[in-house]
Amino acid sequence: MTVVVRLRPSPRWWVWRPGVERAEVVAAAVRRARRGRARLFAAVGLPLCGVIAVVVPGTGWKVGLVAAVLVGAAVVGAVPPRVSEWDVVAAADGADVVHCEQFADPEQRRRARRLCEHFLAVAEVSDSPRLRGVEVSLWRALVALRESLVVRDALARAENRVGLAAEIAESTRGLAGLDRRVDEFAAALRIAVEEVAEVDPESAESALRRVAALDPI
Repeated sequence: MTVVVRLRPSPRWWVWRPGVERAEVVAAAVRRARRGRARLFAAVGLPLCGVIAVVVPGTGWKVGLVAAVLVGAAVVGAVPPRVSEWDVVAAADGADVVHCEQFADPEQRRRARRLCEHFLAVAEVSDSPRLRGVEVSLWRALVALRESLVVRDALARAENRVGLAAEIAESTRGLAGLDRRVDEFAAALRIAVEEVAEVDPESAESALRRVAALDPI
């Protein structure tokens, strides 16, 4: 799994599903970039050809300039587009990646980012085999937070009418329980950062064991 947090030039973070094969996602991002080029040519190149056909005098000049525009577009289209890491993330399916723009709720976006930051801090100073189990828990926690956004939004819009009060209360308790477990997981990760940084192998393994034993879901 790859966890990335970048605060500059704009705050962005993303987490790939453990074991995901990203070659297909990269290919999808390249195809998306090619389609973007094609749309750009349709929006700019084709009107330009029309202007040339109307404004430029002489059939030879018209044909030559239109041909130049078309050849230029073909050459540019033949060059494989360069895609950034974020382009690949944006092209990926939600089943393969969790990222910041999937979180419309600022509070939950911050909660998810804190998880990623704590995990990265641990991973930078530890190569313990237990990190794999922590990675899986991190992924599950982020997916659960993302999926909870639909319920949170529905609750925010719901009217507390007779007959709905019990259902609203139950959903609210469920979300509060999820937030509490995720925050406990984040706190354990933060403590693990401090203990792993002390370069005490026994203490570090104990801290990671406690984190891996937590079930944020």
